[in-house]
Amino acid sequence: MKKIVFALLSVLFLSGCINITEEVFLEKDGSGKYQMTLDMEKMQEMLDMFKSFSPDSTQSKDLDMASMDSIQNSMGDIASVPGISEFKKEKKGNTYEFSFRFKDVKALNDAMKKRNDKQVQKGDMYSYSPGNFSFNDTTAFGLNDAMKEMNGETGTDSVQAAMEMFKGMMGDMTYTTIYHFPGKVLNYTNKDAKLEADGKTLKLQVNLLDKEKASTLLNKVTYQK
Repeated sequence: MKKIVFALLSVLFLSGCINITEEVFLEKDGSGKYQMTLDMEKMQEMLDMFKSFSPDSTQSKDLDMASMDSIQNSMGDIASVPGISEFKKEKKGNTYEFSFRFKDVKALNDAMKKRNDKQVQKGDMYSYSPGNFSFNDTTAFGLNDAMKEMNGETGTDSVQAAMEMFKGMMGDMTYTTIYHFPGKVLNYTNKDAKLEADGKTLKLQVNLLDKEKASTLLNKVTYQK
C-alpha cells in the first residue's frame, strides 16, 4: 500500500494538480509579454486531505514546502536569460502568476528551455516569422506522460484503481493557451482552438484528464502583418 501511495504522490506532484493558463502577447516586431497563471486550488485540496491523514505538523509543512519547491523549480532562473526583462512572480491565495517581457521569440524559447531543463524538448517551443506563429510542443510541457499513467496506460490494476479515485477527487485538469496577435488571425491548424470576437485572440483549452479525447496544444497560426 505504501508503494501505491508513493506512486500516487509522485504523479500528483509531477502533474501539479493544477490548472494552467499561458498567455503570449505578441507585438509586431516579434517582442512581447509572456504570462503564466497556476491555479493551485486542487493541489491545496489534495494537501489538506493528506494532512488530515497525517496530523504531524512537520509532515504537513513538508507537503507545503514540496508544492512550493515544485512551483519555483518549474520556472527556473528565467530572469537571467538574455532578452528577458521585467520578470515578476506573485501569489494570490492559491494562485501563482509569473510574467516577463521577451525581446524576441528566441529569448522566449531560451526562457522555456530554462524552465523545462529537466524535460526532453527537441527544437524550439515556439516558431515565429512576421505573420506566422507556432506552438510546437505536443507534450503539454511533459504533462501528457504523467496523464498517461493516470489514465491507466501504465501500472498495475491496484495503482490504476487508486489513480481513478484521485482523479475523481481532482475533477478537471486544464491547460489553456491564449495568444494575442498584433493583426487579425487568418488561419490556425488546431481546430479545438477558438477565435475571440476581436479576431486577434486565439484560445485553446484542453482537459488533460479526459482519456476519451486525444488533445494537443500544437498549433500553427497565420495572422495579418
